[in-house]
Amino acid sequence: MTRKITFIDRILSSQFFKEALDKGEDLMANNKYGLLNLVKRALQKVNETAEQSNLSVVRLLNHYIVLFSQLIKAYVQGTYRKLPAVTLAKIAAVLIYFISPFDFIPDLLPIIGFTDDLALVLWVGKSIKQELDEFEKQM
Repeated sequence: MTRKITFIDRILSSQFFKEALDKGEDLMANNKYGLLNLVKRALQKVNETAEQSNLSVVRLLNHYIVLFSQLIKAYVQGTYRKLPAVTLAKIAAVLIYFISPFDFIPDLLPIIGFTDDLALVLWVGKSIKQELDEFEKQM
C-alpha cells in the first residue's frame, strides 16, 4: 500500500523549502543578528498581510508568526533555551519561506498565494504545540 503524498509533503520536499531550511540552519548556527533581522522582516510582512485582509486564516497566520518571532528573540537573548536547535532552525526556515515572495505557491497570487505559507506554519505549530504552549505560559 502506498502512502498518499499530501500538500505539506510537497511543500517540504520542494526546493524552496529545502533552501529555506539550509538558510535557517545557517542562521541558527552562525548569525544571531541575522535571526533578529529575519524576525523583523517576518513581522513586517505579517502585519502588512493582516492590514490587507480580515480573514480568520490571516489572523491565525499572524498569531503563529508573532509567536515564532517571540520564541526566536527569546532564544537569541538567552531567556528561553528549552527547544532543540534543530526545532528552532525549522522555525527559522518557516519564517524564511514565509517572507520569500517566490515559493511553492507564489505570494503574488491573491489569497491563494498564502496557502502554502499557512500550511507550513500550521504544520510546524502543530508539531511543537506542547512546547509553544509552555513558552506562552512563561511569557
